[in-house]
Amino acid sequence: KMMQNVPLAPENNEDDLYSGYNDYNPMFDTEDLENDVGFQQAAKTSHGRRPPVTAKIPGTSSPRPLATGFGANYFNVSSSLFEDGVSRPMTAVQAAGYTKAAVRGSSFHPLGQTRGPASPLEKKTSDSLDEKMRQLEKKVNELVEESCIANSCGDLKLALEKAKEAGRQERELLRQREQITPSENINLDLTYTVLLNLASQYVANEMYAEALTTYQVIVKNKMFSNGGILKVNMGNIYLKQRNYSKAIKFYRMALDQITSSHKQMRIKIMGNIGVAFIKTGQYTDAISSFEEIMSISPNLKSAFNLILCYFAIGNGEQMKKAFKNLIEVPLEVDCEDKYISLNDDLHTNLLIEAIKNDSLSQIERERKSLAEKYIMTAAKLIAPAIETSFAVGYDWCVDAVKASHYVELANDLEINKATTYLRQQNFKQ
Repeated sequence: KMMQNVPLAPENNEDDLYSGYNDYNPMFDTEDLENDVGFQQAAKTSHGRRPPVTAKIPGTSSPRPLATGFGANYFNVSSSLFEDGVSRPMTAVQAAGYTKAAVRGSSFHPLGQTRGPASPLEKKTSDSLDEKMRQLEKKVNELVEESCIANSCGDLKLALEKAKEAGRQERELLRQREQITPSENINLDLTYTVLLNLASQYVANEMYAEALTTYQVIVKNKMFSNGGILKVNMGNIYLKQRNYSKAIKFYRMALDQITSSHKQMRIKIMGNIGVAFIKTGQYTDAISSFEEIMSISPNLKSAFNLILCYFAIGNGEQMKKAFKNLIEVPLEVDCEDKYISLNDDLHTNLLIEAIKNDSLSQIERERKSLAEKYIMTAAKLIAPAIETSFAVGYDWCVDAVKASHYVELANDLEINKATTYLRQQNFKQ
């Protein structure tokens, strides 16, 4: 019977879920909710879904349901009805992990752990220290490359400016890296490259004092294991400055640090030492250097310099011996028969035509031309000094050349002999 008079539920079922029981089973003092102990207790417990009561809102004549147990959004009353002015807590659903924060957009955790607002995945930013180091190191390498390219193009001033800028950037890189990593992790190869390029650009611009200072930085740093070899470069600078004693000193120091496995490097250094001795008139010491080279790996330049040294001291027999060594130096040039077509095959002829003037053929011709120049010059130099007369000495040189693989030079020597007679006005000879 009590239910027969229950009014129909309004369209908003959420707001009036329990409204049907209000007229028949009031539980609270609806006139004074603010001081009703039962109502306040129900609002604070997790069992707040009690049959709501209706209350008249000041200024209105219709009753409204007060609470449905789903928070303050469902209280159609002013928040001033509560003592603390705060919405009713959702204590009924806290055990499931829901909190006020969930309503405001915070992330939900099934174990009830409260998290802050969900944030997007953190992206790796280019402002990190490691990324800065990599970018700065890349910039240094680019500057070194630009410096080398400018040098190869003949712009020596720009090459030096790029080398200096690379040095500044590399020092900045060192300062920043020392703050975040141990010193053993420093890129020594990059430091070595920057300093070596800077010194080379100083030399190209004939700024020898600055170049020597830069080389000293590398040579004195024990962390550069191969820095000692740059004493050769320092010796070359002293040789250009005509400071031959210091040039010899640095060449010898470099020679002590280069193992025998680097044979060609050692031979070139010994050749420079011999040249420096010639410049100072120490022909005996120069002879020692060139003879050692000829015993290890004979070459045209050392053989010719050895002849000059023997001529300077007037040793005719040694001049003959050195001349024979000169014409016996292998040119490492292939026979020119490869440029002659033996048949009328079109493909073969095209191939021969293509390689006649390629870069390798040009190198072979330059090497052969240099050898002929050395031989002709040496023959004219020693011919009057190795025998009792100029004619006898020239005949000895012609016979020596005919017995070598420079047979075609014998005729040139005969013509040189004839022109020498003309200068002497000996027209019959």
